[in-house]
Amino acid sequence: MRRGTNSGVRKGSGRHRHGGPPTNGSGRRPTRPWLLAAAALVGFGGLIAGMAQPADPVLTAQAEDAPREEAPAWGIPALSSGAPEGARTLDAVPARVADPEPATPEAVSGLAANGIPTVALNAYRVAAARLGSAKPGCGIEWWLLAGIGRVESNHGRFGGATLNADGTSTPEIRGPALDGGQFAYIGDSDDGRYDRDTTYDRAVGSMQFIPTTWRSYAVDGDGNGTTDPFDIDDAALGAAHYLCVAGGNLRTEAGLRRAVLAYNHSDEYVDQVLALARAYAAGVPVDSLPLVGNTSGSLPEPRGFYRAPASPGPAIGAGDRTQASGDTVFSGPPPAEPPPPAPPRDGGSAPAPAEQPATQAGHPAPPPAAPAPPAPAPKPAPEPAPAPLPVPAPAAQAPLPQQPPAPAPAPAPAPVPLVEGTTCNVVGNLVPDLPGLPECPK
Repeated sequence: MRRGTNSGVRKGSGRHRHGGPPTNGSGRRPTRPWLLAAAALVGFGGLIAGMAQPADPVLTAQAEDAPREEAPAWGIPALSSGAPEGARTLDAVPARVADPEPATPEAVSGLAANGIPTVALNAYRVAAARLGSAKPGCGIEWWLLAGIGRVESNHGRFGGATLNADGTSTPEIRGPALDGGQFAYIGDSDDGRYDRDTTYDRAVGSMQFIPTTWRSYAVDGDGNGTTDPFDIDDAALGAAHYLCVAGGNLRTEAGLRRAVLAYNHSDEYVDQVLALARAYAAGVPVDSLPLVGNTSGSLPEPRGFYRAPASPGPAIGAGDRTQASGDTVFSGPPPAEPPPPAPPRDGGSAPAPAEQPATQAGHPAPPPAAPAPPAPAPKPAPEPAPAPLPVPAPAAQAPLPQQPPAPAPAPAPAPVPLVEGTTCNVVGNLVPDLPGLPECPK
């Protein structure tokens, strides 16, 4: 990623007008500076004049200790032909930065913290293994591809994109227009086929190839019959091939730096990618992970503008912090479980436990650590006696309903006079007694 550097670009001086070639005051077409530059390149490096595609090259190994000015011209000024006056353009050789800003450990750990999706990690490993079969002298490792994949697109997750199981990202990832402002001018070369831009080129996909360089290294990495820069299986294999061609022997520091500097003409980019790659190599466990894909077989030789930078624009993934989702492999051991919550001191309910992190792919679940005994809670202070409650005044009772007075007793009936033989019987006389009558008094 460039941060305040102009590595690999220069200011153009030619004018470009749509609708026809420019002429001078006499009506003659003026000589274009880029044609002279292209002619010089033909004399020194056997490159092209104008925008014509060169013949397929015969690749030769590069000396590991070759100085930068003697290295092959990995930046091709012809890609910037037609740049408007004042626009930045590609240089034939990346410019050296005297004191590039180093990648700090904090920055590297921050970039690595959200892990690598298993789909991306498998693509990087398969690509490295395939190059080990096709070009055993290269020695590329998966972690170099992972370092580039992180800073270029956050492993296919840039801007919140989802990396799908088939290697594609939803939505597709495209970089900013290479319009000659902040980054080198590259006019449209694919009629918008890949980058959906018919005016300027844009880097595309998880490894951020520009269309011209992708056509030079396009390859079917997953055997689905297509060569797609938006498929991380294809893009990772194309990037691995590019790095081997650009760097030669990647088992050396010189080869690594040469390869990454060809990919993006920025010394700070090189430092950041290599620091991040080494962090992945040291921290991401891969031995127990399956390797799914074609890991053997030859590759087609690159063609066309095979020496152009793969991604001359910004490393858009370096500033992206999209969080991990789905199956992801992380650096280092899984995070420790949080301690149990302390018991409540005021008799209230205990706080809800914090949400536990999901088990990380590629790591066995660690046994839970024995919780430390909680500190004894202090004795609560005695509570003051409650104040006596006021006695409420008795409420006035409603008057009881009056009972009706008892009825006066009925007067005793007047005594019935006793008449012998009528109301009473005389005992002992000759008159027969009447039944039921009392005895007459004597």
